[in-house]
Amino acid sequence: MPGVVETSRLAGDGRRLCVVGAGYVGLTAAACFAHLGHDVTCVECDADRLAVLQSGGIPIHEPGLAELVAAGRAAGRLRFTEDVGSALVGAAVAFLCVGTPPQPTGEPDLSFLADAARSLARTASSDLVVVVKSTVPPGSCEALELICAEEAGPGVHIKVASSPEFLRESRAVEDFLSPDRVVVGAEDPDVARLVADLYPAGPRVVLCDRRGAELAKYAANTFLAIKISFANEVAQLCDALGTEAGPVLASVGADHRVGPEFLRPGPGYGGSCLPKDVAGFIALGEVAGTRTTLAAAAEAQNTHARRSVAHRLELVLGGLPGRRVGVLGLAFKEGTDDTRDSPGVQIVHDLVAAGAEVAAYDPLATPDLPPGTRSPSVADTVAGADAVVVAVASEEYRSLDPASTATQMAGRVVFDAVGVLDLDRWAAAGLSVYGVGRGVPLAFYPVVWTPLRWTTAGRTVAAAGAADK
Repeated sequence: MPGVVETSRLAGDGRRLCVVGAGYVGLTAAACFAHLGHDVTCVECDADRLAVLQSGGIPIHEPGLAELVAAGRAAGRLRFTEDVGSALVGAAVAFLCVGTPPQPTGEPDLSFLADAARSLARTASSDLVVVVKSTVPPGSCEALELICAEEAGPGVHIKVASSPEFLRESRAVEDFLSPDRVVVGAEDPDVARLVADLYPAGPRVVLCDRRGAELAKYAANTFLAIKISFANEVAQLCDALGTEAGPVLASVGADHRVGPEFLRPGPGYGGSCLPKDVAGFIALGEVAGTRTTLAAAAEAQNTHARRSVAHRLELVLGGLPGRRVGVLGLAFKEGTDDTRDSPGVQIVHDLVAAGAEVAAYDPLATPDLPPGTRSPSVADTVAGADAVVVAVASEEYRSLDPASTATQMAGRVVFDAVGVLDLDRWAAAGLSVYGVGRGVPLAFYPVVWTPLRWTTAGRTVAAAGAADK
């Protein structure tokens, strides 16, 4: 199957599937495949997580997922087990959805994936297609196929394909059932079509080789990270120049070649995908001997954006030691309880390290925080605060009453790191609202462009005119 082929999916009959891993990706995939009419058994080796699933609950917060899991179980098309053997009975396709956490070098740890593949190969009693949905560096599927060949029993042939996930947390169900595209990488065209036909009918399907499919996930997330970092760099310039980033970025995003998505400045990107995949993309470049300059710059800008919140508060407040600061939002984004690489959590740690007294609140997330910093409610978080930081663009924070908040606070500083508050309403309540790219410089720059010269020094007017012709 040379090159990349785009095709339209034809709806296939429901099949018996095995899904290994019941995290964000695996549980979403299992529930959605069952919703599409497939018969799915999900394998989960964590005893606590499995107990929750078998009792009818789900161990993560994801809008719409609990309802799909309940419907799949009620219809008899979705079940959970720790036994790989029972999960493979009658299944011709198994999806690997296990974690590939980053190592200090940025390279992913593939040991969990290899163990899962070995377990499938040893247990399979008939031919099996193993589909890797986990994010892995190019070449991983080829290596897994060799591992499976070594472990498989006599007469059992296992082919490994790649079909990376492109799910956004808090919108994972929507993204699975109505995806922008489905990517399938396989060396055998029949395997590629088999896997593609498992997905919903309608979306664009991109068929390619396995290395191309594996790289597609890294490339997509790295581009999004670059876009976010660019927005923060523009916001940083706007702050220095005393202008607002909103209209500037709106103008950039209005260009159809660019688009408005991911052009919102803030405290940097977080979560389980972008930081890990950018680091993986950079590590890939190092292994392949190729420079990944843009990815490295995005990573550096993201670190700067995240750490600058505490620094800006320190300047605005005239120092942080002894100051009480409330932080609203600890998940890495709204609508989820995931705190992996969360900007809000980093902000809390930075403030505490700088000597501030911190109260931090989130309605869903429960991360590990410095002792004494967790707050039970918004009211407790803002009460007596010299400054309040909004670190997640939640509707709960958007709808806060500024007048009421002002009466509860001891100070008057509000730092909206995610652009969720109405500046005019909060300013009318007597509060000083700061943000990212809000045209509020921390220093005044009287000269906009130092090298600018308003003369043609060393040239005559006639010569200048001649040069312009």
